Amino acid sequence: MKIKPLTLHELTGRLQDHGLKCTPQRLAIYAALTASDEHPSAEELYRDVKTHYSMLSRNTVYQTLEALTTAGLAQAIRSGRSHARYDGNSDAHHHMVCLSCDRVEDFHDASLERLAPPTRLRRQYQVLHHRVEFYGYCRRCTHRNPRITRAHTHKEEGRHG
Repeated sequence: MKIKPLTLHELTGRLQDHGLKCTPQRLAIYAALTASDEHPSAEELYRDVKTHYSMLSRNTVYQTLEALTTAGLAQAIRSGRSHARYDGNSDAHHHMVCLSCDRVEDFHDASLERLAPPTRLRRQYQVLHHRVEFYGYCRRCTHRNPRITRAHTHKEEGRHG
């Protein structure tokens, strides 16, 4: 889902609000992240941005992604199977994550926007936001490997049977 990235002035302000400088490398990493529809990994962003900044280090990419996440400009999406993937869309939305190929798909659903924790927890926490992530197997992976569907169908039948 294409997003409108922050202007240079807006991005600089958000980074400064978190005590961070707006370096050319950070700008390039943010630009590459917000231009991608693929929810890239840190390694993919490193390879992409490295073509323009030959002195860029992996450490700079990881630190920048952490800073962008802390500043609310990116989200880390973890499937538990591999390294995190990153989303430069900070607007409210949710994710569907394939546990086989790590594909991440954005979606909106108004009913999920209205979710709230139980009253007991709302009394104990100041809720700032929420996101929902569904995990499963995409159609491409289940077609490529039919055992995925059969194995999980049998697990579900055993759980309910």
